[in-house]
Amino acid sequence: MPFLKKRLSLQKRIVFVVTAVTVSMLSTMLIFDTISLNQSIREAYVSQISGMTIAINGRYEESRSVTDVQQIFDYIQYKNTRVLEMKLYDKQGLVLAASNRSEVGNHMPLSRVVVPKQDQTIVDRVPMAETDKPVVRLTAPLQEDGLVVGAVEVIFDSSEEAALLTKRTKLILIVGLIVAIVMSTLLWLILRRIVIRPLSRLREAALIVKQGGDLPKLQFKASPEIAEVSEAFNDMVKNLDERYHELQQVLNTLQVTQDHLVQSEKMGSLGNLVAGVSHEINTPIGIGVTAVSYLDQKTKEFKSLYETGKMKKSDLEQFLSITQETNAMVQSNLERASSLVRSFKQISVDQSVEVKRTFHLKEYLEGIISSLKPTLKKTRLRVDVYCDNELTLYTYPGALSQIITNLVMNSLNHAYTIEEEGSLTIRVEDHQDYIILAYTDDGKGMTQEVLDQIFDPFFTTSRGKGGTGLGMNIVYNLVTQSLNGTIDGSSTLGQGSLFTITIPKEEEAVQ
Repeated sequence: MPFLKKRLSLQKRIVFVVTAVTVSMLSTMLIFDTISLNQSIREAYVSQISGMTIAINGRYEESRSVTDVQQIFDYIQYKNTRVLEMKLYDKQGLVLAASNRSEVGNHMPLSRVVVPKQDQTIVDRVPMAETDKPVVRLTAPLQEDGLVVGAVEVIFDSSEEAALLTKRTKLILIVGLIVAIVMSTLLWLILRRIVIRPLSRLREAALIVKQGGDLPKLQFKASPEIAEVSEAFNDMVKNLDERYHELQQVLNTLQVTQDHLVQSEKMGSLGNLVAGVSHEINTPIGIGVTAVSYLDQKTKEFKSLYETGKMKKSDLEQFLSITQETNAMVQSNLERASSLVRSFKQISVDQSVEVKRTFHLKEYLEGIISSLKPTLKKTRLRVDVYCDNELTLYTYPGALSQIITNLVMNSLNHAYTIEEEGSLTIRVEDHQDYIILAYTDDGKGMTQEVLDQIFDPFFTTSRGKGGTGLGMNIVYNLVTQSLNGTIDGSSTLGQGSLFTITIPKEEEAVQ
């Protein structure tokens, strides 16, 4: 039932319990009083029939005359109008005398024949179906020479006793109900004053504290227990306020520290980029310097032949060939160095300065991978970029560069061993209002437990190897905050990992 499922208030519960206990006590009292009253009435019946049977037994034993007994029956009925019927019968149920003369000499039904033992009186009620008013049947033993030879039966009108019992029961019920109602009402008012109102104020105060409002000091004129609770609540609120300010200071400190760590992580990544690109640029510049030195040496040798007059046509042709080859080598290596410098310059500026601009996505992604080649050359990994050549994007390129760099470095550090071969793939799908950039590797993958925590700050599986646990947290923050996108990761242990990044498209504002 819905009523049973609904929880009652404390006040209603207490009142309900007390009322139930009171009603139970009153019911018990009523039962015992009824039993006691019935016992008293029974004893009165026994006393009355004892007097009658003594007279009847005395006359019967003295005269052995049924006529005398019949006269006693008439006399008793005349004196006591509540005696409705009297009967004297032997053990076989033969009616010897009766107030109803027509029954004399007849046999009673065996089911009606009751012969009590000596000094025993049987009191039982006649069913209401047999009479129109409450009556009782009183049966006492008929004695002759000290032996029970039959029984004397008296049908007695018990209307007065029944009315008395009913009146007594109603009185007890009315008094009990009045007492229960008065007690419940008083208890309700007392509980409301000393318990419910203070608890309601405590609840309102707790809601104020929950909402961050200022709470005045609580004071109750109630029971000592409620007063102690209010004092404890006041102390708790005071301590909560102090702890809140302490926690706020700690939180501010943690935020500043995290910002410093994130910035350090970005600068560390940029520093690695600088070191790698510097090493990469050294190769074409070194080749160019070597080629120019070689050309200078051949130029001096050719000049010496020219000054001594020993120069031949073949020497000129050889010098021209060497010059041409050396110029081509110097030019190609200088162009390669220049390309690296331009790529590094753009990516480093993008990572250092957060400025939106429009750029070709595939060209920029390839530039990021080129800047990572010094690191990738030390591994046996291959990076493939699949993207439409004409796809442009208006967003923060520095954020995108940091995202790709961190994803690649995360794969290098965690997904492969040093000598392990592998493939990293960047695949871009162009949609109407957004692009989906899927980054995958075929490394060792992650467990679900690691995947669930991979974007948490300071979580790393390489704590002893210098991991800070900020790389993927930076990726998450850059995607969700800088690019207003979403990122989702999935992985199967032993089968690699997939990170799906959704970036909304934006239109460049017209100046």
